[in-house]
Amino acid sequence: MALPRPRAFNFAHDVVDAQPRDAQAMFWVSADGARQRQLSYGYFASRSRRVASWLLELGLRRGDVVLLVLPRWVEWWEIAVAALRAGIVLCPATTLLVDKDLAFRCQQTRARVFIGDEVGVAKVRRVRDQCPDLETVVCVREEEGRATTAGEEEDGVVDFREAVERSSSVWDDGEGRRTGPEDPALIFFTSGTSGPPKMVRHSQISYPLAHKITGKHWLQLEPGKLYWNLSEQGWAKAAWSFFGTWNCGASLFIHDDRRAFSATRLLDNLHKYPITTLCAPPTAYRQLVLQENQKYLKAHPPRALEHCTGAGEPLNDSVVETWQQMTGLPIHDGYGQTETIMVCGNFRGMKIKPGSMGKPSPGVPLFVIDADGKECPPGVEGDIAILRSSDSFFGIFDGYLSPNGELDRRIKILGGRPWYLTGDRATRDEEGYFWFVGRSDDVINSSGYRIGPFEVESTLKLHPAVVESAVVASPDANRGEVVKAFIVLTSQYSAKTHSEAEIASLTREIQEFCKAHAAPYKYPRKIEFVGANFLPKTISGKIKRAELKALERKRGGAAESQGRGAKL
Repeated sequence: MALPRPRAFNFAHDVVDAQPRDAQAMFWVSADGARQRQLSYGYFASRSRRVASWLLELGLRRGDVVLLVLPRWVEWWEIAVAALRAGIVLCPATTLLVDKDLAFRCQQTRARVFIGDEVGVAKVRRVRDQCPDLETVVCVREEEGRATTAGEEEDGVVDFREAVERSSSVWDDGEGRRTGPEDPALIFFTSGTSGPPKMVRHSQISYPLAHKITGKHWLQLEPGKLYWNLSEQGWAKAAWSFFGTWNCGASLFIHDDRRAFSATRLLDNLHKYPITTLCAPPTAYRQLVLQENQKYLKAHPPRALEHCTGAGEPLNDSVVETWQQMTGLPIHDGYGQTETIMVCGNFRGMKIKPGSMGKPSPGVPLFVIDADGKECPPGVEGDIAILRSSDSFFGIFDGYLSPNGELDRRIKILGGRPWYLTGDRATRDEEGYFWFVGRSDDVINSSGYRIGPFEVESTLKLHPAVVESAVVASPDANRGEVVKAFIVLTSQYSAKTHSEAEIASLTREIQEFCKAHAAPYKYPRKIEFVGANFLPKTISGKIKRAELKALERKRGGAAESQGRGAKL
């Protein structure tokens, strides 16, 4: 059944404050496991009130934007709940972003406050003069009690803990301070195909309340369950966990591990802590089912695991089957976007068909339609679409937000009805199960990261060796897709790059350049140097990425080419 649309809603007041005060909301563990904190709903209720009052003391008002970039520290949730309580719009971002990425987000959101750790604050300092609306920079330090340096005081950086403790008042949820269901609450950035990242705006109910469907039906959460999601806090997937878990009165397991993924560390956590529910990307499951990890799991069995989910990209049938043989647990695959909640999944009591996205979530008007807005018959490929005329379903974004405040709700009238087209293609079988086919645009989905080719091409243009480039998805056994760049070199570099060693050296140089000038996860893992006439173009000169993408699928991601190629 669909959730009823409330007349007023505030996640802090109506969810966090409403849970039993002594019930566990979070089990936090440091990277090395030496420090642990078990925090109650009462802790977050009282702490968020104090932080909310401090936010107002900074001069923030309802509808103002705070850009939040922190590792998996408890303060992230304190600030997030406080912002929601006060009606301040929260824009979470990943710690992987570089200086110019943060400047872009400050400019687009017109954020008045930036809150980050010392690394993030250092990045923002370097671009602060490019952020005219940014009034306050706040630093959350990992070490409590460490004094602010003189240099930081001169730069006007506020120490989070000191400032909150100095706050003179505590928030009171009095008359007129509740947020309305349509008030803006969150902004996430998602990658586009022909331009820079777009702002996705969510209301007070489209994520904070509607993810109760995600938590209850897909994650199967309830009081007493401990849920672990591997996503870092800057991604919308982490918000799915945050809202889905606490709406169900369950507890979040948070491991502040910023190292590269390790299958043995994941299995160690499942063995050591009472984690009942796991959500991992297909990339992680592919590592977990390797032979050496199967042996490790047998020696270190999960302590309390009873439910597994996966999302971000399609799961391989063989991975689902092997994991079930290893653990006795199926993987409940699911589908959703930054723009939506979990709209399709494998739910309690359903037969799981390995490789299928499952069926529409309860109350979600999800269909596979053709170009005329008619539902496709079973087995026929079409667009995955949500009918937007249904007022009972509100788990979908307000629209794409422009810096001037205008919203593009992305409503397309087909067959006389309003649709939101997800940009993905699928088929539906006779039993109503959805089967993912692929993206209908050029966004690259690598290990759950959504990467717009425009962003990578813009970075490549900054390198002196690059005349032109085209970036597409390339098949990869471990990551599903990786970023592949076809690059036309300048005559100077082309003349001096002949041997395999020289090609490999230039490839590494360009890759390191991309890591330094954009978020590292966006760098091209595969590079192919091609001639000026290799890139297919339209009459108007636009590169036909679809043809290059088809070429990569045909090759299976191999490095051979008609030009000179290199692959790392």
